[in-house]
Amino acid sequence: MSKAASKTTYLEVTYDEKILPRTTYPSLLANYLKNKFFQDATSVLDVGSGRGEFLEAFNMLGLEARGVDLSPSIKDLAKRFEVSQCDFENEVLPYADATFDSLFSKSVVEHLHCPEKLVDECYRILKPGGKAVFMCPSWIHTYWGPFYIDHTHVTPFTLPSLIQLLKLSGFEVVYGDHFVQLPVVWKYPFLRIISDFIALFPIPYSPLYNVRMPSFLNKYIRFSKEKMLLVVGEKK
Repeated sequence: MSKAASKTTYLEVTYDEKILPRTTYPSLLANYLKNKFFQDATSVLDVGSGRGEFLEAFNMLGLEARGVDLSPSIKDLAKRFEVSQCDFENEVLPYADATFDSLFSKSVVEHLHCPEKLVDECYRILKPGGKAVFMCPSWIHTYWGPFYIDHTHVTPFTLPSLIQLLKLSGFEVVYGDHFVQLPVVWKYPFLRIISDFIALFPIPYSPLYNVRMPSFLNKYIRFSKEKMLLVVGEKK
C-alpha cells in the first residue's frame, strides 16, 4: 500500500471517537437552531458534515438533511444520507441555485484561506427567504491558545468580521452573537453570568492542558472560555 493510500485522514485523527466520543450535543444544538431560526424550513444542507452527527440530528427533527464535506471520509455516510465531497476553496458546491431553504455550517470557515468563496456558494444555493447559520471560534475568546488546538485553523474571525463576510456575499444578517456551547445556558440564559464569571479565571482544562477533572466540570470551564461566533444570514 502506498504512503498516500495509507495516510490517516483529518476526521480519523481529530474526531477519533476514543478522544472525542459522541454526545447529545449535536441533537440539542440542532433542536435549538430549528426552534430559533429554521422554524419554517423543510430542507437543510450541513456544510462540513464530518461524522454526520448534525445530519442525523436534523433528520430526526423532520428536515430533509443533506451533507457536504472536504474530507473523502464523507463517503462513509452515503449509506444513510445524501452526501457529497467538495473542495470548498476550489470547487462550486454540487447543487443547483436555490435548492435549500436552510443551511448550517459549524467550524468550517476558519479552516479556509478564502472563506468568501464558500459563503458566496452558500448564498447561491439557498432559496430566497432561507436562512444560513455559520458558527466558528471567536478569536477574542480563543486567540491565547484554544484557536490553535486544531493546527488546520488558518483564518480567525471576530463577530464584526464574520458579519461582514456574510454581508459581502449578499446576506442580510439577522442575528449575531458570542455563543456559549453549554445547553444549560440556552435553557436558562441567566446562567450565562456564571459562565462569563468562570471565564475570567486562568483555570487549566483539557485538552488545552494535561489535567484531569470530572468531565462535566471540564466541559463547563472549557466552553465558558471558548466561546463561538454564531451569525445568521437571510437571503432576500
